[in-house]
Amino acid sequence: MVTLEDQKSTNFIHVLPFSFSLKNKKRIGVILIALLVITFIHHEYMHGVNDHSYETSLLSEFEGIYFDQPYPSLVFDEAFIPKNVGQHALIVGPGKSGAQEIVEQLEEQHGSFNGKSIRLRGTLYTTNDKTLIELSQGKDALLAIERSLTYPVQRTAKKPIELTGEIVNAKCWLSQQEVREGYYHSRCTKACIKNGVPALLKVENSGGIALFLLKENKDKLTVLDYIAKQVTIKGEVNFQNGWSVLSFAKDNITVSH
Repeated sequence: MVTLEDQKSTNFIHVLPFSFSLKNKKRIGVILIALLVITFIHHEYMHGVNDHSYETSLLSEFEGIYFDQPYPSLVFDEAFIPKNVGQHALIVGPGKSGAQEIVEQLEEQHGSFNGKSIRLRGTLYTTNDKTLIELSQGKDALLAIERSLTYPVQRTAKKPIELTGEIVNAKCWLSQQEVREGYYHSRCTKACIKNGVPALLKVENSGGIALFLLKENKDKLTVLDYIAKQVTIKGEVNFQNGWSVLSFAKDNITVSH
């Protein structure tokens, strides 16, 4: 008796060589194209399934001052700075989402967080001397809030500047969860920024890589037209809560040549 597996094996051994023995270039071309399409669809499907799969098993607790500008961020209490990281961290949501919606829901219950000391549970990522906290558990990330004191925002005066670099998103770049070039990099970056993850301008120079938080003055989605491209941006830069922030108007961003 020939089993299904035997039949598959037989078909593979005899049919495949026969197809190639026809020496039909057109048929071979069609077969190769079909295989490429199937491979692409499979890869696309698997990538889509994993689009929101980030590591959530390394949960830790963090304490510090929360600020909502330029994006949700935490300035670690000096007594609770995690080992080998800086004092300032951006906060994002799970998957490809920003933290704004989660924070807004929590503030409806507990009042404004801005300038308050809070304790959070989340997943920590760090690279290029920059730190990211993912609120992996959504609204359950908040453990405590101190309402009695409000701390002032830390920022310097703005100065005019012109920079050339590539637009990336903070989640993928700092967590290193996605490839950093090509089609998937572009798609992932667009999805993250569209869902509230901060956009960054990655500037490379002789000293290495510098990252600037992008803050668009009005139209917040203009950067989506320039994802994963080399661009030149004219705007103003200042230092705020541990980050260099580049503010600009939509007419002041162009593709570099």
